[in-house]
Amino acid sequence: MRNTPESVSWRPYRLSVVATLVLLSLQAWTGDFVNVFVTTSPKSGVIQSLTGFFQTVGMQGPFLVWHAIEGMLIVLSGVGVLVVSLRHDRRNVKLASLLGLFFVLSAGIGGYLFVLSGFSSGGSSMQMGGSFIAAYAFYFIGLYFSK
Repeated sequence: MRNTPESVSWRPYRLSVVATLVLLSLQAWTGDFVNVFVTTSPKSGVIQSLTGFFQTVGMQGPFLVWHAIEGMLIVLSGVGVLVVSLRHDRRNVKLASLLGLFFVLSAGIGGYLFVLSGFSSGGSSMQMGGSFIAAYAFYFIGLYFSK
């Protein structure tokens, strides 16, 4: 049996997308703060591993740690949006949710690589910013198509 607009409410989807957009907005603010005030000069001696990543983030202080925690929350929120979108028949909503999560993951990978580069890889920083913009856009597209 197919889901009809009357049988499945869009409310959970819209609320999960709005929560993700709020988290993304906070992430942008903390990311700008970290970029300008915390990681202003390249660091050397970063261990190229997950452990090295966490050690380097921890050494930079609470703002970068908070930024990383927000990133992990956004990944979980993006997974939640995708799961909720699967309850509906609209492919454009599912696609927007999938692409939103894809770009959230891409931003996270960019952040990971940026830290491992000792905060010196402009390309990884650009990947974070560009992927953030794409994720933001796709979540708004999902909201639009869920009307």
